[in-house]
Amino acid sequence: MNYMADEAKTLLVPRMSLPEEAGGLPLAMAEAGVPWHSVDCQPWAEAFPYKPQVRFRIAHSGSHILLHYWVSEHVVRAMAEADGGPVWEDSCCEFFIQPMGSPYYYNIECNCAGTLLIGVGQGRAGRTAAPRSVLSQVRRSSSLGSGQLTPRAISQPWELSLIIPAEALFRHAVTTFSGKRFRANFYKCGDRLPRPHFLSWQPISLPKPDFHCPAFFGTLGFE
Repeated sequence: MNYMADEAKTLLVPRMSLPEEAGGLPLAMAEAGVPWHSVDCQPWAEAFPYKPQVRFRIAHSGSHILLHYWVSEHVVRAMAEADGGPVWEDSCCEFFIQPMGSPYYYNIECNCAGTLLIGVGQGRAGRTAAPRSVLSQVRRSSSLGSGQLTPRAISQPWELSLIIPAEALFRHAVTTFSGKRFRANFYKCGDRLPRPHFLSWQPISLPKPDFHCPAFFGTLGFE
């Protein structure tokens, strides 16, 4: 059966100066007036009723995508040992992006300790993982620091900042984001948390959790 989005969201991505370090991104975005957006769709609420509070800000510098996540949840986990590991099992924020007109989309997934996974493909199966040389170019900063975190209760929100170069879209020759349009969705998950959850920015109408569904992507328009 084919599923399609009923109504896709559109988001304008403002341009701003590129901070030197990911840790400076929250303040730079606040000073630039970059707006917040919510990851508050709960497509599978009956099976997974827990709903953390999640929001994000997105901007670009021309050559880089700038992402800042803010998450309030009861328990955090970061057990993926290294980049390329199963970060979706942890407290994880995800950004899927697809160049207009291309059948290929990227999954850019990062846990609450800054451990990163990037892949590209036309669907869930047969994806190509980003090489280490690409992963190392993505600058990251987490309010929880780096390294593994066993599951633990948390009373304060955590934040994650990513500076993603155009080279991260390694199957495509993207040289600038300025004036371009992409299809995308944003997610929050935690497959192996005590209270698993699956949230999205753009609604998804599928019978069970699946983020690899470009038919439900919204649109990003880069200034």
